[in-house]
Amino acid sequence: MLELYAILFGSYLVGSIPVAYIVVRNQAYVDIREKGSGNAGGYNAYVVTKSRLTGILVGVLDAGKGLAPVLAAGLLFPNSFLHGCLALIGAILGHNYPIWTGFKGGRGLSTSAGGMFLLGFSYTVVWCTIWVVTKYILKRDILVSNVTAILSTPLLLWLLPWDWVSQLIVTNVESWTFAFFSCVLSIILLLSHLDAVNEIWKGPPKERPDISTPHS
Repeated sequence: MLELYAILFGSYLVGSIPVAYIVVRNQAYVDIREKGSGNAGGYNAYVVTKSRLTGILVGVLDAGKGLAPVLAAGLLFPNSFLHGCLALIGAILGHNYPIWTGFKGGRGLSTSAGGMFLLGFSYTVVWCTIWVVTKYILKRDILVSNVTAILSTPLLLWLLPWDWVSQLIVTNVESWTFAFFSCVLSIILLLSHLDAVNEIWKGPPKERPDISTPHS
């Protein structure tokens, strides 16, 4: 039991590294938490700095914060899906609620994608597919696309044949376990999008910055 807490706490510390805050502070000399949407992630880094390269850099580094703990958990506890899940959850919570910046971080999408690259890439593929369809075919904005993908991914993973889903999962995990974790992951991501849900509920704003990559 102690090792589970250690993984969760260690992963939280890794995830809490305020990448967006550091990068934007050094480049634009502003606090990203006080500009744009206030989220410390790749999308807002782009909005604040007007640099697509900066947004991509922050997104990649945030993904690394999810990848590294899951990789470490896999090396220490081979074929343990539970340890990998806790590592990713800790990293996402650290990214979304970092202790170093007053518990004000990002939305966790890039960090989730980094961890799920090893833990269950099927989730990422389905999520991105739904996002692209919503954004480019249904012509919805980024916030709506994010929330739609978050809510729909667990359901679609459950409906798809397990033989298809398991092709992109390297750990040994049963279908119901993966489906359950997909729901947990989507709940965590949805909690970080509550402001977006509220904005959607109010109706489309007059102006909203938009690019071709989701919030991170």
